[in-house]
Amino acid sequence: MEYSVFICDDDMQQINQTIKVLGAAEIILSDDEPIKFNIQTAQTYQDSVDYLRHHQFDGGLYFLDVELGKDVNDENGFDIADLIKQNDKRAQIIFVTSHADLSIITYQRRLGPVDYIVKSSDFDEYKKRVVKTVDVALYQLSKMNEMQEMTFTYKVGRRILNIPLSKVMYIITTPTPHKLLLVRSDGEAQFFGSINEYAKDNSLLEKISQSCLANPENIEVIDLKNRLVTFKNGDVEEFSRPTLPKMKKLLMQFNYKKDTIFKKKNNTLLLR
Repeated sequence: MEYSVFICDDDMQQINQTIKVLGAAEIILSDDEPIKFNIQTAQTYQDSVDYLRHHQFDGGLYFLDVELGKDVNDENGFDIADLIKQNDKRAQIIFVTSHADLSIITYQRRLGPVDYIVKSSDFDEYKKRVVKTVDVALYQLSKMNEMQEMTFTYKVGRRILNIPLSKVMYIITTPTPHKLLLVRSDGEAQFFGSINEYAKDNSLLEKISQSCLANPENIEVIDLKNRLVTFKNGDVEEFSRPTLPKMKKLLMQFNYKKDTIFKKKNNTLLLR
């Protein structure tokens, strides 16, 4: 798996040392799957800001030198961390500094770094500390990924709402352009967005047509002949012909019922 790494330090020798350690970390931490770090660097506050404003990171690792100027009150690594936290909610920030007594500032500013590493002339000691810290950062990212996958997030007005993915039955388009209907096990909600957008951001949901995104865990019956699915709340939705191979795979994976669904009078949907 590839991870984005950003290093900001006014000392090019220190940057090279960190890059060397990260190369070793790729080998040491690659276990079940290979790990690769895509590394970008900067030597000044302004260069860092310019780069970060034009490149969006998601779950990046950031090695930030605290002292980028002669005066600790100058724009520094703490200020870069503030910017990062605004744009990368899963950021793994690692401060690197020559002064251990500055660590209290990270808590005062609520920056929540993974670690606070004091620069050392002992390369082996520095390598050991960095590798251990990176290991912790990658573990935290994996747990965040798991939580993100099991949570459905949508926005209503200015509110950002999070619900357990298990409550999501399906999401469909509405007659209003760009407006979606979320059908939950405990109710409904409407919000703006697109099926493709939410399909991309929620890998555990399945796009069964251009207008419907379904939670496979909450499907109860699949009718391959009539291309219909019944959800656990009793709702029935159509799936498109191109998704038929996908539906057959879901049928095998989740062992759904295979009853034929047909319409009776008064639009009552029954199983045969």
